[in-house]
Amino acid sequence: MIDKKNNQIICTAYANGKRHDFRVFKESKVRVKPQTTIGTDTGYIGILKLHSNSVLPKKRTKKHPLSNEDKQLNSKISSERAANEHIIGYKTL
Repeated sequence: MIDKKNNQIICTAYANGKRHDFRVFKESKVRVKPQTTIGTDTGYIGILKLHSNSVLPKKRTKKHPLSNEDKQLNSKISSERAANEHIIGYKTL
């Protein structure tokens, strides 16, 4: 997790072996204030049950392709997440 305002890593969680990121997040029992917005990727589909103030991109299906608005929103979410990944990559060097 990072603090976007300060460009700092707040906390980390890890597990031995292969584990999905969302599973590691749930098992870490990190507490997040309800007013804090969590931005994730599509691997965190169940996070809305744990934290209602979460933002994740919409997934397309064969029967329900994404609208142009959904594509633009996903692009915006992805660009914000890319900045997060850059902070994580830079701080861990």
